[in-house]
Amino acid sequence: LFPGSRRKITQQNMTARNASDGSVVVLHKWSSPSSPDPSPSELSFDLECLKIETYLRLGEIPFETEVCQTPSSSPSSVLPCVEAVNGEYTVVGGLGDEIKNDPKVATYRILHHLKHEYKNLNEILSDTDRARDVCFSSVANSLLKEACDYFTWTHEDTFIEKTRPMYGSKYPFPLNRIVPNRWREKRGVPTCDATKARVSASQAFQVIETMLPDTDGNDSLFALGSQSPTNCDADLFSVLYYVVSSNATDALRAELKAYPKVIAYVENVKQYVLARKPLNSTKADETSGDGKKIDPTTWRDGTRRRKCQGWEEKEEKRKMTPDEKKMRRHAVYSVLFALSSVVAFVMFSPGMTMVVEMNDLEQNEGSEEPVEEGD
Repeated sequence: LFPGSRRKITQQNMTARNASDGSVVVLHKWSSPSSPDPSPSELSFDLECLKIETYLRLGEIPFETEVCQTPSSSPSSVLPCVEAVNGEYTVVGGLGDEIKNDPKVATYRILHHLKHEYKNLNEILSDTDRARDVCFSSVANSLLKEACDYFTWTHEDTFIEKTRPMYGSKYPFPLNRIVPNRWREKRGVPTCDATKARVSASQAFQVIETMLPDTDGNDSLFALGSQSPTNCDADLFSVLYYVVSSNATDALRAELKAYPKVIAYVENVKQYVLARKPLNSTKADETSGDGKKIDPTTWRDGTRRRKCQGWEEKEEKRKMTPDEKKMRRHAVYSVLFALSSVVAFVMFSPGMTMVVEMNDLEQNEGSEEPVEEGD
């Protein structure tokens, strides 16, 4: 029913490979819909897969990528999915049902597993830095991610024109429409509209712009002003990079255009992330990849107008003068008089009266019973 053969790595093969190469994680992720032969080093277009791959690269955890055409190709029938051997063979992700699986839950399980079994990027942080780390992650995973989810899955035009072709391109007709629609329905009732999503994203960008350290005169690269990444960098960069690169987030890029520090942060961390490739990358991947610098001048202008960010300015309605009110009132009276004249003509014209009388005469003739002659 679903295309793509499931290519699993068996427990014996995983154990043998990790015995010689160390504990290698295998990440199953969405393939690129625009590339017939996607590279293992190419970042996924899916936000949940992007969050896992960003954490693996920032944490410098040895990993390989398995590009899947559909979720049924992964061991847990959900993307993202992780296969790992850290003492024992483990598959972390969903529960084996492609439709019922929730990618958000799979992402949480995988990140929890990586932080506890492999590496936690916040181990050496002070209490103050931990608080700032939580603030960055909360803004990225609530305000900004809600806006991304809206324009990816809820916004009608974007879903039909961009999201459904991205996720359904590997399915045959009519599954290329049915399966993405099922995933969309499973997300439930939307919690915002287009205007609220833009406002939420603009507020998130403003908070991030304020909290990011100034990079002038120092070598601070990450959100907390240090040379080493933390957990919030994985959350922050993955969502911001999705805004910058996704086909579904044109409206959010328009809001991001006004925040140069945020754009510079995404550019710097992107170069750091792309330099840490999976173990199964090829020599061609070393020179390929998204090496283009982010150019916000190609983005259209945002919808902020003056003081209200994210809201379109409405023109003030001009009040009518007394003469205009009088003219409009007379126009209404003229229309009512014309309608009453037409009704009177139809009801009381001689032709209509004759038709009514003829109908009454025919009914009377039809109701008369013939008189029988006596013997």
